[in-house]
Amino acid sequence: MGTSAGKQQPFTERAFDAVYDSFVGPGGFLEPGDYYLLSRDRYIQTLRYVAQIDLPERPRMLDIGGGQMAILTSKLLGFDAVLGDINQDFREPADKAGIGFTKCNLLDDDPPEFKGAFDLITLAEVVEHMPVPPYVVLRKVRTWLKPGGALLLTTPNMFRLRNIIMMMRGRDPFDRWRLPDGDVVLGHQTEYSAGHLAWQIREAGYTLERMEHDQLGHSGFSWKARMGRRLLKPLMMRKIHREELVAVARNPG
Repeated sequence: MGTSAGKQQPFTERAFDAVYDSFVGPGGFLEPGDYYLLSRDRYIQTLRYVAQIDLPERPRMLDIGGGQMAILTSKLLGFDAVLGDINQDFREPADKAGIGFTKCNLLDDDPPEFKGAFDLITLAEVVEHMPVPPYVVLRKVRTWLKPGGALLLTTPNMFRLRNIIMMMRGRDPFDRWRLPDGDVVLGHQTEYSAGHLAWQIREAGYTLERMEHDQLGHSGFSWKARMGRRLLKPLMMRKIHREELVAVARNPG
C-alpha cells in the first residue's frame, strides 16, 4: 500500500468547518438539518480515523448510507468518492458537492461494476439498521474492495450507558426486528459489543486492524441527553461504556 492519504493531505479544523457548513450542515440527507448541527464533532473525529488508514494516493472510495463521509473525504482528503444510498431522493447533496451517486441497497444489490473497484468503503452508522447478521452483508462488501482495500465501520456500542439506563428503566433500547417494507425507515435493529462486531468482521473474511471504543463527540440530541452525559461523564473513563465502536478492517485479497 502507499503512504497514508491523510498524512499527505492533512486538513485543519477551519477547512473542515468550511466544507461541513457548505455541504453537510444544510442537510438534504435522511436526518433533519438540526441533526448535523449537533453532529459536527462525530464527523470530524470519524474523518480523522479515515485519514489514518494506509491508502494509495487519490483512493477510490464508496460511502454507503448517508454520504457525508464521501463529501468530506472528497473535499478534504482528495479521495475519488462515490455516495451509495438506498434512495434516489437523497442524491441532491452529492450533486451539489460534485461527487458520484449510485443507488445501492446493501441487502439486495451486488452491482457487477463494484467488484474489486474500491480502495476504501465506509459504513458509518449502518450495520445497526440491518435486520440480518452483519457478516452476510460484509462478506459481499468485501468483494467490492480491491485486494488490500480497507473497510471503516462505525456503529453504536451495545454497552453504552444509554442502553444500560433504558434497560434498567424497563424500556426497549432497540427498534422492532423487521425486514424493510416499502418506505419504512428501519431503526436500530440491534447493536454490537466490540467482541461481537469483531467476530462478524472476521467471519466475513476480513483482517481486523483496529477496534476502538470512542465517544466520537456524542453529546446527545436532546437537552436531557446532553445533561445526562455531562453527569455520567466520569463513567466514560471505562471504554466499554463509550458511545461508539470504530473498526478498521482489510480485505486480505
